[in-house]
Amino acid sequence: MQDFTLKQLRYIVTVAINGSIADAAEAQAISASSIREAIAFAEAKLAAPLFHRTPSRGVEPTAEGRHFVALAEQFLAAHDAFEHAALRIPHEWQTEMRIGVVATAAAMIVPPLLIDLAVRLPQARFRVEEMSSEEVAVRVKSGELLAGLAFNDAMTQDLAFVEVVRAPIHVGLNREHPLAQADSVALDQLREEPYILLDFAGARAYYAGLFEQSGFKPALRYVVNSRELASELVAAGLGYSLFNMPPSRQMRKAESMRRVRLDTGYWCPSFGLFYAQHYRALPMIRELAGAIRRLRRQGVLKSDIAPFG
Repeated sequence: MQDFTLKQLRYIVTVAINGSIADAAEAQAISASSIREAIAFAEAKLAAPLFHRTPSRGVEPTAEGRHFVALAEQFLAAHDAFEHAALRIPHEWQTEMRIGVVATAAAMIVPPLLIDLAVRLPQARFRVEEMSSEEVAVRVKSGELLAGLAFNDAMTQDLAFVEVVRAPIHVGLNREHPLAQADSVALDQLREEPYILLDFAGARAYYAGLFEQSGFKPALRYVVNSRELASELVAAGLGYSLFNMPPSRQMRKAESMRRVRLDTGYWCPSFGLFYAQHYRALPMIRELAGAIRRLRRQGVLKSDIAPFG
């Protein structure tokens, strides 16, 4: 037997609402015979009556009819919601997508991400704002940002997270430094070396925890707030610095320093995509998460240190 059609379901629900086949026919702008055919089809398929027919009072749903109408109303409501959402798809990408990103990682992650999305969403518009990890988490949770790219030290249960790269700590050394060709370096080997602190929101506390856990007091000489400047000072032979994000492609080409893995058991954060759990089903979120996973599979985003030396 054939399946129910949307029209049949709408006709039967309209009869239940109006209590009259004639009134339902008028409301749907069709003939009463079409209404009767829909009812007859449903009753034959279910092998149960849907309505009691009374000449003076019109029609009333039977127990089976009330159950059928309730299910039909739920189905029709879901179908209408689908239609509404589907019709909005061509327009959703015209909405500006606001994404927050940790300033020190923007150059590494944003260009390849937007290149991937531009192919799949040629009409989409993006606003990318640089900020701290803490601010990313706060503004994503408030709904001010659609998503954010930050470290997971600000992770909470109401946020979802898609990892981009692990972020192990490595030491930036001048290429002529005696330790520049080592596989790894311990903090004790740097005790007398001038330290260049990469200082931005969250970084000072993170590295302070590293030194405290290791019982190590660095010979702090310079404080800067960008990876690029820290790299330049290291390259100029002014000291060493600590990093936990791989350099961007442009930085790799321009860098004249060597990166060596730090030998430490200190915790290693992850960098990735944040979004509110209740946004999980949004097409824009699915596209962002999909782009991150594609870039990771393709090896565009790496946390290994060796290729960056």
